[in-house]
This record gives sequence, C-alpha cells and structure tokens, in this order.
Amino acid sequence: MVALITLDQAKGDLGVLDDDHNADITLKIEMASDIVMGYIEKDAAELGWDAASAPARIRAAAILVLRGLFFGETDPLSEAVKAVLRRDRDPAIA
Repeated sequence: MVALITLDQAKGDLGVLDDDHNADITLKIEMASDIVMGYIEKDAAELGWDAASAPARIRAAAILVLRGLFFGETDPLSEAVKAVLRRDRDPAIA
C-alpha cells in the first residue's frame, strides 16, 4: 500500500510534536490511504501516486480520514471525505 501522506505531514496536521506516537500514526497513515483508495476504487501504485505526487484533494482526504482514525471517530469516512473524493470515484455501472 502506498502512503498518501508522510509521517511529518501527519504529525504536523495532528499537532503531535514528539516521536512517541510514530508507530501508531504510521499505521493509521496506511489505513487512511487504504480507505481513500478503496473508496475511489483505484490503485495508487498503478496511478504512480505517493505522498508527493497524489493530487492535493486526495492527500487532503487522506488527512481527514487520518484525523478520524487518530481521534477515534466512529466513521472516519465522513460525508466531507466522500464529498472531496466524489469526482475521483468511478461511477457504478447499472
């Protein structure tokens, strides 16, 4: 799984200054990246995306999901995240 955000980006957004939570944050970065890419039904590696090259809206969605995971929200894939990702999601074929 390709990480859509770096540890430093995540820590900065979460307001974490120490290294005590690095392992947990790294795990949650992987989870957030997987949730975002699963929702849009695409593969970051196939698209050549990583934390430096993914579109800003994709990275923003990953950060929003990360926040939800880190702060223990019930549904990290919020309506706000879905709205950000809507244009990147492949429409269902009837």
